[in-house]
Amino acid sequence: MISFQKKDLSGLDLPHNDALIISIQIPQAMMDRVHVDEGSAAKILQLLVVQQMGMDAKINRSPRSMTGFNRATKITVGMAGLNFYSPPVNIAQTFMIIDKVYPYNGILGRPGIDKINAITFATH
Repeated sequence: MISFQKKDLSGLDLPHNDALIISIQIPQAMMDRVHVDEGSAAKILQLLVVQQMGMDAKINRSPRSMTGFNRATKITVGMAGLNFYSPPVNIAQTFMIIDKVYPYNGILGRPGIDKINAITFATH
Protein backbone atom coordinates (compact mmCIF):
# COMPACT_ATOMS: atom_id res chain seq x y z
CA MET A 1 0.00 0.00 0.00
CA ILE A 2 1.20 3.49 -0.82
CA SER A 3 0.03 6.07 1.65
CA PHE A 4 0.92 9.61 2.67
CA GLN A 5 0.71 11.52 5.91
CA LYS A 6 0.68 15.20 6.84
CA LYS A 7 4.47 15.11 7.39
CA ASP A 8 4.87 14.21 3.69
CA LEU A 9 3.55 17.65 2.80
CA SER A 10 6.57 19.26 4.45
CA GLY A 11 8.41 21.49 1.98
CA LEU A 12 5.55 21.70 -0.53
CA ASP A 13 3.99 25.01 -1.44
CA LEU A 14 0.28 24.45 -0.94
CA PRO A 15 -2.02 24.30 -2.69
CA HIS A 16 -0.11 22.59 -5.49
CA ASN A 17 -1.01 21.17 -8.88
CA ASP A 18 1.90 18.78 -9.27
CA ALA A 19 1.36 15.57 -11.19
CA LEU A 20 1.31 12.25 -9.33
CA ILE A 21 4.39 10.38 -10.54
CA ILE A 22 5.00 6.79 -9.44
CA SER A 23 7.20 3.80 -10.17
CA ILE A 24 5.66 0.54 -11.35
CA GLN A 25 7.09 -2.96 -11.35
CA ILE A 26 6.88 -5.04 -14.49
CA PRO A 27 8.70 -8.37 -14.80
CA GLN A 28 11.80 -6.99 -16.49
CA ALA A 29 12.31 -3.78 -14.52
CA MET A 30 11.14 -1.13 -12.14
CA MET A 31 9.85 1.70 -14.30
CA ASP A 32 10.19 5.19 -12.86
CA ARG A 33 8.46 8.40 -13.94
CA VAL A 34 5.00 6.98 -14.67
CA HIS A 35 2.35 9.69 -14.64
CA VAL A 36 -0.93 8.73 -12.93
CA ASP A 37 -3.54 10.55 -14.99
CA GLU A 38 -7.15 10.30 -13.81
CA GLY A 39 -8.21 12.36 -16.82
CA SER A 40 -7.01 9.73 -19.27
CA ALA A 41 -8.37 6.37 -20.31
CA ALA A 42 -5.01 5.39 -21.79
CA LYS A 43 -2.17 3.21 -20.57
CA ILE A 44 0.90 4.33 -22.51
CA LEU A 45 4.60 3.47 -22.60
CA GLN A 46 7.32 5.08 -24.68
CA LEU A 47 8.89 2.90 -27.39
CA LEU A 48 12.40 3.87 -26.24
CA VAL A 49 11.65 2.62 -22.71
CA VAL A 50 10.27 -0.69 -24.00
CA GLN A 51 13.39 -1.11 -26.19
CA GLN A 52 15.74 -0.30 -23.29
CA MET A 53 14.08 -3.06 -21.28
CA GLY A 54 14.66 -5.50 -24.16
CA MET A 55 10.95 -6.09 -24.65
CA ASP A 56 10.58 -5.25 -28.36
CA ALA A 57 9.28 -8.76 -29.05
CA LYS A 58 6.25 -8.11 -26.82
CA ILE A 59 5.01 -5.33 -29.11
CA ASN A 60 2.12 -6.28 -31.35
CA ARG A 61 2.94 -3.87 -34.15
CA SER A 62 -0.52 -2.90 -35.29
CA PRO A 63 -0.62 0.92 -35.40
CA ARG A 64 -3.77 2.61 -34.16
CA SER A 65 -4.82 6.20 -33.89
CA MET A 66 -5.14 7.78 -30.47
CA THR A 67 -6.90 11.09 -29.88
CA GLY A 68 -5.77 13.30 -27.02
CA PHE A 69 -7.60 15.83 -24.88
CA ASN A 70 -6.75 18.59 -27.37
CA ARG A 71 -8.17 16.42 -30.18
CA ALA A 72 -4.70 15.92 -31.65
CA THR A 73 -4.31 12.48 -33.17
CA LYS A 74 -1.20 10.35 -32.69
CA ILE A 75 -0.45 7.01 -34.29
CA THR A 76 0.77 4.30 -31.91
CA VAL A 77 3.53 1.84 -32.78
CA GLY A 78 1.34 -0.94 -31.43
CA MET A 79 0.30 -2.58 -28.19
CA ALA A 80 2.16 -4.62 -25.59
CA GLY A 81 0.70 -6.91 -22.98
CA LEU A 82 2.75 -6.71 -19.78
CA ASN A 83 2.27 -7.92 -16.26
CA PHE A 84 1.96 -5.03 -13.88
CA TYR A 85 2.84 -5.60 -10.25
CA SER A 86 1.56 -3.36 -7.50
CA PRO A 87 1.64 -5.43 -4.29
CA PRO A 88 -0.43 -7.41 -3.66
CA VAL A 89 -1.96 -7.14 -7.16
CA ASN A 90 -0.33 -8.78 -10.19
CA ILE A 91 -2.38 -8.24 -13.35
CA ALA A 92 -1.93 -8.28 -17.09
CA GLN A 93 -2.28 -4.87 -18.70
CA THR A 94 -2.21 -3.85 -22.35
CA PHE A 95 -0.22 -0.68 -22.94
CA MET A 96 -0.21 1.46 -26.08
CA ILE A 97 3.33 2.02 -27.32
CA ILE A 98 4.20 5.44 -28.75
CA ASP A 99 7.33 6.60 -30.53
CA LYS A 100 7.54 10.04 -29.01
CA VAL A 101 9.65 11.47 -26.24
CA TYR A 102 7.64 12.71 -23.28
CA PRO A 103 8.80 13.80 -19.83
CA TYR A 104 7.26 10.59 -18.45
CA ASN A 105 8.16 6.99 -19.28
CA GLY A 106 4.51 6.07 -19.25
CA ILE A 107 1.00 7.13 -18.42
CA LEU A 108 -1.35 5.11 -16.25
CA GLY A 109 -4.93 6.21 -16.86
CA ARG A 110 -8.20 5.36 -15.11
CA PRO A 111 -8.40 1.72 -16.27
CA GLY A 112 -4.95 0.96 -14.86
CA ILE A 113 -5.64 2.82 -11.63
CA ASP A 114 -8.94 0.97 -11.26
CA LYS A 115 -7.35 -2.46 -11.84
CA ILE A 116 -5.02 -2.00 -8.86
CA ASN A 117 -7.84 -0.60 -6.68
CA ALA A 118 -5.96 2.65 -6.17
CA ILE A 119 -7.48 5.90 -4.98
CA THR A 120 -5.54 9.07 -5.68
CA PHE A 121 -5.77 12.14 -3.49
CA ALA A 122 -4.71 15.41 -5.10
CA THR A 123 -3.37 16.99 -1.91
CA HIS A 124 -0.57 14.46 -1.73
